[in-house]
Amino acid sequence: MAAARTSRTKATPKKPAVARAKVAGAKASSAKVATSKPAKAKVKVAPPKGADVKATEPKAVAQQSSTASSSTLAESWARLEGWFAAHYPTLALKLRPPAAPKQIAAAEKALGVTFPADFRASLLVHDGQDDDPGVRLLPFAQRLGSLASLTRCWKDDRGLFDKAEMATRLEWLDATRRVRQVHLHPAHVPIAGSKYWDYGRLLLDFLPGPDGSAGQLIARDDVDFVYVCAGVGELLARTARGLEDGRIHVRATTYDSELVYLDKPGGKPVAPARFFA
Repeated sequence: MAAARTSRTKATPKKPAVARAKVAGAKASSAKVATSKPAKAKVKVAPPKGADVKATEPKAVAQQSSTASSSTLAESWARLEGWFAAHYPTLALKLRPPAAPKQIAAAEKALGVTFPADFRASLLVHDGQDDDPGVRLLPFAQRLGSLASLTRCWKDDRGLFDKAEMATRLEWLDATRRVRQVHLHPAHVPIAGSKYWDYGRLLLDFLPGPDGSAGQLIARDDVDFVYVCAGVGELLARTARGLEDGRIHVRATTYDSELVYLDKPGGKPVAPARFFA
């Protein structure tokens, strides 16, 4: 399936200031990547000489090192849960129990990757969220997927991946040169999305651009892929800090609540990618 062309020269995201994970009324396919959007003007950004643009498997690049510890991730989760308990006690986070080490190992084997240390540490606290939580804790996505759910999504994507076409897009980069604009690539491991895994997703990126690092956190935002931050550890820590210092606040929507990101406490809304940049 040919995916819609994506912009490679966006200097500043023009998306709304809040995560937009949509709640589908009926089951949608993970193939739904908004291919009906009109093509945008592009200026091809070539990778530097020697950049590995021919790799098609998750193990194509070296894993990023991570200093995140289990205690650090546990602390971030505790801060998030404590903040919501104090300020929005009726909102259901629907956090799942911890994953067992053997479950993590089985998922890594199925996906052909070794998870970054911070994501492993997060799984040892919560194996994602159940469907339809009362608040979207993460940008671009409705909920953090469980190991079983994200592995199933990744496997479903394999039948939809157009290797020949995506090979021509490996050199298409975002403005930061960290993210390759390839859809449904096996080296993009989804970790958060809607319960149907359509629309927005957060992904672990094991095939980064020349200026990126393996295991970085990226997002599928409409038809574009954007850099979010170095990893899950940073995402959770900065979200907890933002809620505590007033740079993130909670806004009710028709179906649930979402986080709104601000440029400063009490300031103006900004796009999630700009907030975490």
